[in-house]
Amino acid sequence: MTYDPNDPKRNDANTPAERNETYVEPVERRASPLPLIIGVLLALALAYFVLQRFMTGDEVVEGDAAAVEQTTEEAAAETEAAVEGAAADAEAAVEGAAADAEAAAEDAAADAEAAADAAATEAEAAADAATDAAGAAVDAAGEAASDAATAVGDAASDAATAVEGAVEDAATAVEEAVTPEPAATEPAATEPAATEPAPAEPAAEGTEPAVPPASN
Repeated sequence: MTYDPNDPKRNDANTPAERNETYVEPVERRASPLPLIIGVLLALALAYFVLQRFMTGDEVVEGDAAAVEQTTEEAAAETEAAVEGAAADAEAAVEGAAADAEAAAEDAAADAEAAADAAATEAEAAADAATDAAGAAVDAAGEAASDAATAVGDAASDAATAVEGAVEDAATAVEEAVTPEPAATEPAATEPAATEPAPAEPAAEGTEPAVPPASN
């Protein structure tokens, strides 16, 4: 850790260490008045109910029974008519919703069929294009292989011819190096040797003298 003289929280070696603490004032927490208000309202309501239930008299108000009955019948008729109208409206809404749903389903089916046909057509076109591209690639590969084979054959033929020529040249050079050249010598003149006839010895009596063979 490096010593920074400008750090306000630094501890000087000559002074004792001081603890820097921040004083926080306690906050007084107040209770919410909502439960008290709810309790008061409940008490008032209960008191009002008790007063209405036990403090009223037992007086019965007599009215026109026929008017009351007529009003009840009219209210019942209006309620029945309202219920029937609501039922009719609900049925019509259900039928309309069913018709709309059927039409939407038919439209969605038609759109899906058209999309499927378009996708099938595009897939077929893509397959045809891929087949054509594959055929062209195969043809190009065949032509390239044929050209490569021809080039390899020509190169092999040229190499064989060159090797054959080199072998012939090497054989000729080896033969010339191994075969010695004949020395140019003149034939030596041979002189006939001078032979002296041997002395003839006297033939014995009763024998014939020997005749030397004739020289060719």
